[in-house]
Amino acid sequence: MAIRYKSDVLALLKAAGYPSTRIRAEKLLGQSYVQQLRHNELVSWAAMNKVCELLDCQPGDLVEYVPDEVPNAETLAAIRELDNGGGEHFTGSAEELFKKILSEPDEEEDA
Repeated sequence: MAIRYKSDVLALLKAAGYPSTRIRAEKLLGQSYVQQLRHNELVSWAAMNKVCELLDCQPGDLVEYVPDEVPNAETLAAIRELDNGGGEHFTGSAEELFKKILSEPDEEEDA
């Protein structure tokens, strides 16, 4: 998911004097929106507008864009090699792996 909440919105509402019981009693937000917020799911713009009104904030104060990590060509090639049964499967300790990596000559230096 690329867009996510920065904080627990229901906790922010509660701290601002709007616990979920008050939200339901005063019908400030529909129950489905409260459930979406509880499960950290994004709500509609209308619901976001109401939350921003209650908290006196901007949408950017509540949500953020986090880019999905996209593997580069080298990583994709390594994944394909492993999927096809190739590659080296190291079973030693992390310390042994670091020693092995550091002792191997860099392929670019050999060229």
